[in-house]
Amino acid sequence: MRILLGIVSFGAASVSFAMPVVKTCSVGGVRHQNVSVIKDAKVASTYLYYLKQDGNRIPFFGTTEQSRGDSILVQCAGKKLRALIVSGEFTANALQGFVVTYAPGASSPERMDFAEKSRPRWLYLAPREIIVVFSTSGYGETSAPYVAYRHAVGTSNADTIKALNELPSPVGFEVVKLAQQAR
Repeated sequence: MRILLGIVSFGAASVSFAMPVVKTCSVGGVRHQNVSVIKDAKVASTYLYYLKQDGNRIPFFGTTEQSRGDSILVQCAGKKLRALIVSGEFTANALQGFVVTYAPGASSPERMDFAEKSRPRWLYLAPREIIVVFSTSGYGETSAPYVAYRHAVGTSNADTIKALNELPSPVGFEVVKLAQQAR
């Protein structure tokens, strides 16, 4: 009986430990929200990753199995409009990631997912639009030097992906050059 109580006590104590917060970003502009990246249980050489928003913890990509990752890079970016951008090796045969921000006038945070052979190089932020640009380095499904993912605020199912021969115009955007590896 003593051993059983010890095991139950140990289990209860281990459940109460907080999961490590990798990074917390204040996303949005005047109206903003804190979003945290949480690293949970280790599974083989990967960890389970979650987003924590409004006290809710949700797996990065819908299920815990799809949210197992390695080589994760988490960045807070932007000055006027702040965003959280995550990229890493998850279950796809490419680097996967997403951008989360809270656009002016939006009722909830906006999210755009991506998957490419390399990490994103530039993030374009505007009050009504987000663009994430990747350098193709000659790899991938296009001969164009860049691929851009575009998200218009309020249109979660209308994100577009476009091959580009030059970088998008910076007019109307804050352009952030993103880190390529954890420092």
